[in-house]
Amino acid sequence: MSITDKISANLTNAGRTVSQSLRNFSDTTSLQKEVSAEKRNIKAKYYEIGQLYYEMFKDDPGADLFEQVESITNSQIRIEELEAQIAEVRERKPDLVQIPSTPKVKPSAMVCMQCGSTYDTTHTFCANCGQKLTPQYPTPEAAAAAPVQTAEDVQTRSAADTAEYSEPEPQKPSLTKPADIILPKSSEGAATSVKRFCTSCGAPAAADSAFCAMCGTKLQ
Repeated sequence: MSITDKISANLTNAGRTVSQSLRNFSDTTSLQKEVSAEKRNIKAKYYEIGQLYYEMFKDDPGADLFEQVESITNSQIRIEELEAQIAEVRERKPDLVQIPSTPKVKPSAMVCMQCGSTYDTTHTFCANCGQKLTPQYPTPEAAAAAPVQTAEDVQTRSAADTAEYSEPEPQKPSLTKPADIILPKSSEGAATSVKRFCTSCGAPAAADSAFCAMCGTKLQ
């Protein structure tokens, strides 16, 4: 046999070997799938036999299978309890905040939490230390006894507040000394003389005030 014939025979044998290996792999895979299918069938039949046995002998399972039958029964009872809890959870409602039927009570005074000074509700900042004031609300009994405010009252009060704290119109200089402006009496009953205005918002300021009671600006 020539060298060419030997090479040709070796190539042919190598090709046949590879082809046979591929066929073997394919046939093995197909047979393994059939084996897996038969095993699944056996498990399914085992399950059916066990279910039939449980239904037939659950009241008197015998000593050999008593533990298994009792475990299945307990699991079924637990499943029913859990399903009932699931249905209850699905029906839960959120805790909604009750919407008040009456308007919010307005503050009765403004208090400085730093120095303790008390002002009426028209003030925003403390005239002594410049701290922003905190509103103080009346007790429920006092709020209930307060008269009911109408829309006309609110509009009238708003117009009065706007007119009271509007920026004063510039006046012509006078050669005579202007009279001191007198503020309404304070809670102590004494009248306070005003000798200056806030350079920021124009609100009147008492002579002993260090800060503007309306905007909190430090007075000069």
